[in-house]
Amino acid sequence: MMRSRALLGAAGTVVAVGAALAFGAAPSYAVGGLQPGIAYGWGANTFGQTGAGMAASQYNSPQQTVLPENVVQLQSGGRASYARLADGRLLSWGYNLNSALGNGSTIASTRSPAPVLGIGGTGALTDVVDVAVHMESAIAAVLADGTVVAWGSNTNRQLGDGSTASVRAYPERVLTAPGTPLTGAVDVESGTEVTYALMADGTVTAWGAVKCDGTLAGATQFATPVAGLTDIRQIAVAGAVALFRRADGAVLSCGGDGRALGRPYGPLNSPTSPYVPVQVTDLGPGSDVVDISISSAATALTGDGRVYLWGENTQYQLTPLGVPGGLTVPTELVRPAGEPKIVDVENDNSPVTYAVRADGSMLVWGCNQFGMAGIGTSTMLVNPTVVTVPGRSIISVAAANWDVLAVTVPAV
Repeated sequence: MMRSRALLGAAGTVVAVGAALAFGAAPSYAVGGLQPGIAYGWGANTFGQTGAGMAASQYNSPQQTVLPENVVQLQSGGRASYARLADGRLLSWGYNLNSALGNGSTIASTRSPAPVLGIGGTGALTDVVDVAVHMESAIAAVLADGTVVAWGSNTNRQLGDGSTASVRAYPERVLTAPGTPLTGAVDVESGTEVTYALMADGTVTAWGAVKCDGTLAGATQFATPVAGLTDIRQIAVAGAVALFRRADGAVLSCGGDGRALGRPYGPLNSPTSPYVPVQVTDLGPGSDVVDISISSAATALTGDGRVYLWGENTQYQLTPLGVPGGLTVPTELVRPAGEPKIVDVENDNSPVTYAVRADGSMLVWGCNQFGMAGIGTSTMLVNPTVVTVPGRSIISVAAANWDVLAVTVPAV
């Protein structure tokens, strides 16, 4: 899934949301540098989730979608997909498991993008400034007033409103207590049955199967602050492990054990427990990390375009480093001098890593299941390869474990 980066100013004011979307600065939801563009999709299309509108089961290269030409953010849930438009509307299409499409329908799937229903199932959802999804778990969206709405599965109370319903087919507001909406959110990120919200003051609030509070106490039914997280600028979640990028460039991890934590960890109740936020090895203050992403392997991008990788190598995402197994320490992926600068990285819940470059091309590597590398073939192992869309510049990518979506603008 494409992370929407909420960029906060020094005083905690919101400078940008969604790669660079100014929050509350103007009535348009595509200001502050986030360009509306044409969407492309590729990979598995069993449920029409690429947005191409056709019945093909798979696309091995980018295909133009049937979406309007004013898309500012895309999210892939694997089998269901979402597009936020420049006017603040949200469209959904694909597989409707657990009412993930949020359109009130009981149909199994659709290839036709349609508006997500409004709060309470009335009208259409508007004023959307960010959306997040992880598979067919709950879907969450931030609205322009700083509130958050959610719909879909509620297995671990990830709807965040205290409801005991197993599924909801339309959005309702996330609450901090009965009758009290969560306010002040600027960004949301979803993992396995959990959602994290980045707040305007740089703190983090979470609900559902929260595993970064040190307790493993079970489902958190209302939005609750996560201790130990302040001055946060970005969140990335895939499965259980979550990464948090702080304003000083440090990256913290928590949520589960394993190499994706990128640090040593101790028992549950220790200061280095995998279930409390602790700094990733070698990514402390001053590391200049400006972007993070995570699947079974994690990725960090620095301001000067360097990429660091760590985690598991079960999907070949560390193979370019020449290691057969996993890595517990972030390791630089050295690229030849003179290549275009990498400006964005994405591999959230995806077997392929995507590195968007300053020239509008994309560097891809990893496990090419369902043709997700976009290289035109179904060759499984892909070492770093350049992918382009003729006549277009790729400005953002949203990936999951089935398909990939990208926003493009005219090539310069």
